[in-house]
Amino acid sequence: MSERTKKIYHFSLLILSLLLVIAFAIYVHQNFASFEKIKTINFSLIILLLGVHAFHYFLLGITHSFPLRKHNIRLKLKEWYGLCTISELFNMLLPAKGGTVIRMMYMNDKNGLPLREFLSMGLAVVLAGSTLLGTLGFFYCHFFLQKQNVVFEALESLFTALLISSFLLMFFSEAFNFLTKSKRKYSPKKYLKDKNFMIVSLACYAGMFILYPLKIYLSFEAIGIHIQMKDLLEISLILLTSSFFQILPGNIGIKELATAYIAQQYGIQFEAALVASLLDRAILMLFLFPFGSYFYWKLLLGAKLPQKPNWFKQLKPSQEVQI
Repeated sequence: MSERTKKIYHFSLLILSLLLVIAFAIYVHQNFASFEKIKTINFSLIILLLGVHAFHYFLLGITHSFPLRKHNIRLKLKEWYGLCTISELFNMLLPAKGGTVIRMMYMNDKNGLPLREFLSMGLAVVLAGSTLLGTLGFFYCHFFLQKQNVVFEALESLFTALLISSFLLMFFSEAFNFLTKSKRKYSPKKYLKDKNFMIVSLACYAGMFILYPLKIYLSFEAIGIHIQMKDLLEISLILLTSSFFQILPGNIGIKELATAYIAQQYGIQFEAALVASLLDRAILMLFLFPFGSYFYWKLLLGAKLPQKPNWFKQLKPSQEVQI
């Protein structure tokens, strides 16, 4: 990508984000009465939602750190959890997964992990997660989904495509090596063939998939909207697929509108669903901003918090206070 193309891309993202913010502000102003539910927020559920987000990134951090053992790199809890929060914070703010690039550069500088090895490892983790999601989504849509709608009709096809593409990507490198009779030094296959890697990755992703409907439930319940379990599962599956197709950093605005539209298909007021989704985003930012900023300060900048000065050490021997 040329420098001019990059500038056009970033400028387009900036303009699009600005237009979304302006459009949302106008929408809220015109439908302010519909957002009155925000005054009835259950703050005990908000604290629980904050804890769910924290645990979600704990599981995600494990998927980042566990494969590093293959390279004899063992990070401390504060390091791998801190890198996870930094990465996700900047993924929300920067285009093209800028937070992941920051984490990649850190691992290369501090631990000597080759960039291509980092990418191979990351691809293996994503393939494990997408395969699990594709499998669960396909079986649920094929046997249990009963909604008759363009979105829902396309959902099974989307999960089928996700499952097939994940399997193809898993075995593509091996097929390429076989056809060209070459050996590639970097490949996700060596991680995917590791039994422990697959068990840990799939277990963590299964945990994150379970937490996703819980986050939706808490965000809606916090403003007094109850969702049935079956509807909750279907809404979660649809929204999980949107996380694989990020147009804007963190899908800011797009995720909220998608949540409101999908919830509307289940008889929930569009504005109320939008408030619930915005609440979830706000709690996420309330967690990521302080923690991500703190760990960015500590790990990447190598800075320390100011300490109280020791006045006695600063005195010259002749100036020491006699007691």
